[in-house]
Amino acid sequence: MFRKFFAAIVASMLVAGGLFAEEIKAVFVKFDEGKLTVKVDDKEKVYTVDKDAKTKFKKKGDTDFTEVPLADILGKMKADSKVTLTVEGDKVTKVQREFKKKDTK
Repeated sequence: MFRKFFAAIVASMLVAGGLFAEEIKAVFVKFDEGKLTVKVDDKEKVYTVDKDAKTKFKKKGDTDFTEVPLADILGKMKADSKVTLTVEGDKVTKVQREFKKKDTK
């Protein structure tokens, strides 16, 4: 009985560890050779971007999203853009750029 209980605890810890991804709001600084540099609370931090990470992207005028490597999008991003990073472990798996809302008045 003790072995089953211990195995259940170990299994739940492994599963729970994979479920937690950290979301970080930051300001984009630069992207170079798989390393993403952002400012968080006025301090620069460097993260590794998962080389297999892909994102959905829609070009201006298109109606459909296409899946492209995340590194391609980060290479074209302008400095001082506000972004939300999804970090799992020590790798960035998702980057979402925050756009300014247009005034409708």
